[in-house]
Amino acid sequence: MTPPLRSRHRRALLGVVGLVFVTAGCLGAPGTEVDDPSVVAEQVESRYERLDGFQATMIQRVTVGSETETTRATVTFDKGDSLRIAYETGPKAGDVAVIENPSAKLFAGEARTDAEASARLGTVAADLVRENEVVFEGTERLDGRSTAVFSITPPDDGAATQPERRVWVDAKQVVPRRIESTWTEDGQRVNETIRFENVSLGVPATDADATPGGATA
Repeated sequence: MTPPLRSRHRRALLGVVGLVFVTAGCLGAPGTEVDDPSVVAEQVESRYERLDGFQATMIQRVTVGSETETTRATVTFDKGDSLRIAYETGPKAGDVAVIENPSAKLFAGEARTDAEASARLGTVAADLVRENEVVFEGTERLDGRSTAVFSITPPDDGAATQPERRVWVDAKQVVPRRIESTWTEDGQRVNETIRFENVSLGVPATDADATPGGATA
């Protein structure tokens, strides 16, 4: 397995968090393209401001050619405080990575406050929608839970290297349950699947049953 794959875990997690914000609140009829960057930015900022904590078991499976690498980790994200990744299997098994103040340092570039981080994430989400084709494909049961399924397709001139993704977002918790990504790196096709289990959120009780469409379940 090539070294870049073994260092991909943190980058993959950041991508996951970004996708949570992009997809939250973007439901329409199946087959509807999410194509209003300003609306997405507002929804992303609102979702980020309400997020008060996230913990889950993350299982990441990366395949390149005939080689497959699987990593299992417990991920704990506390906005404005820390991101903790405890690796259980894979090349970093036994390691614990702790990143202080991840909201500003990782998820939002040079942002110094939560307000700046929120606005920065809104801009990133808007750019993703503007530069890619994001389509709500419909709903699907996944591991006994109702999920909203989105596809994210890069433009033709970026299809060779930019990831093409499908994302399953939990309809009640508004967090990803599964993400499938494919892209080309160093001339090889990479297939990545990330699953989340044992998800818990530290959100206000009033938001606990919010669906991605903004209604209550």
